[in-house]
Amino acid sequence: MTTMKRGLPERSSMRHDSHYVEELTRRSGRHIGSMIPTSMIEANPDQPRSNLGNIEELAASIREKGVLEPILVRQVDDNRYQIISGERRFRAATMAGLDEIPAIELDVDDKEQVEIALIENIQRKDLTPFEEAEGFLVLQQKFGYTHEKISQVIGKSRTTITETLLINDIPDRIRLMCRQAGISNKSVLVQVARAASEEAMEKVVRAFAAGELSRDDLRRKTAAKPEQKKAGRPRNFVWSVKDKQLPFSVNLSFKKASVDKKEIIAALRELLHRVESEK
Repeated sequence: MTTMKRGLPERSSMRHDSHYVEELTRRSGRHIGSMIPTSMIEANPDQPRSNLGNIEELAASIREKGVLEPILVRQVDDNRYQIISGERRFRAATMAGLDEIPAIELDVDDKEQVEIALIENIQRKDLTPFEEAEGFLVLQQKFGYTHEKISQVIGKSRTTITETLLINDIPDRIRLMCRQAGISNKSVLVQVARAASEEAMEKVVRAFAAGELSRDDLRRKTAAKPEQKKAGRPRNFVWSVKDKQLPFSVNLSFKKASVDKKEIIAALRELLHRVESEK
């Protein structure tokens, strides 16, 4: 039995959306619902989801309605398959007493297997903001994904990806404080991450937990403040890009105190032209 080599869809919806499964199936050349004996399937040792949660309710549902969404597997030996994603469904099906399960077989290597499993895991709707941020960071560091590529495969805006990645900057001690204070809203955690230091983060968390700050207050307090003007000769205008998720920073100093957006774009284009012209 042969399978077709395939790459991940460049754009995908949540994994519970049938379009994601259909796209993977179309690329694999396999039919949805190919039945594989559960005795021939083994778990993924690199499963990114460490806690599968309570599967008893899922098992009860499977007893009544069957497995509605195929799992993804790859063949690792004669009559042996390894789960790419869907281990929770597989375990629940086994608990429900099923002897076989619908599966889509994909021809992928070890790297692609981990990549698909991670993306499928990130697309779950019950992830905490911390888990989601860590998943994005693994895609970025281990697989070289840019913010734009993460945006494409996860189906969220690039701005959302960039903001979510900021949550990784929150130290473990502050994360524990957030959990203890019941702070789980992503937008609030992003504002915490934008605080200038760990001590500042702690003050923000305590103030928010005590009801002294609202989300709008947090946005105002952690927003960049314009530089105060000083008496005397006007200072040169400085345009800068400082993003912890980027491997570089940019500072452009203009020979005048005020510069509009068009002038910044023109300066960047001129700089790019000169770099490209260098031998």
